[in-house]
Amino acid sequence: MLAKTNNAPSLHAEAAKAFIEKLRALRDEIPHFTTEDFGNRRSQNGTSVPEKFMESASAAVQKSTRLEQVGGADATTLRDAYAFAIAFDPAVPEVIALGKFLAHTIRQQRVNASQCALDVYALAKRLASRKDGAELKPFVEDMREKLGKKATRKTNSDPVPAPASFPPAPPRKV
Repeated sequence: MLAKTNNAPSLHAEAAKAFIEKLRALRDEIPHFTTEDFGNRRSQNGTSVPEKFMESASAAVQKSTRLEQVGGADATTLRDAYAFAIAFDPAVPEVIALGKFLAHTIRQQRVNASQCALDVYALAKRLASRKDGAELKPFVEDMREKLGKKATRKTNSDPVPAPASFPPAPPRKV
C-alpha cells in the first residue's frame, strides 16, 4: 500500500475560496437583498401585477395623503421597489447561466482528470508487466484497489443462446 499524499491546499482551492468570497460579497452590493421568506409561496403574491397597475397605484398614493397614511407606503417607495425589480431582473438569468456553466466546467475538469488517471493506470499496468517494471507494481495494485474494479475476463463457457426462430408467417390470401 502506498503512503498517504500530502493534502496541501492547491492554487485552485485558494482561487475557489476567493471566488466564493466575491460571490458572497456581491450580496452586499445588491440593494434590498434579502433572504427573508425565501421559499415561502406567500412572499410571491403580487409578482404578476402589471406595471401599469403599479404606476396607477403610485400616482394615487402621490395624489392622496390619506392613501399614503393608511396604506403605509409612499409613491417614492413604491416606484423604487418596482424600479429595482425591473433593473435587477435581467441579472437572474446571468447568475443562473454562470452557475450552470461553472457546473459544466467542473464536470469537464473531472472528466479530463479521470481520463488522464485511467491512461496512467493503463500505462502503469503495461510497464509493470515487464521485467524492468517492478517498481510500478505497488502503484498498479493501489490504483486497482481504489478503482474498485475486479480484473475479470469474459469467458465463452456459457455462450449466449441463439434467439428462438419464429415460425414462418402464413401466406396471404389475395
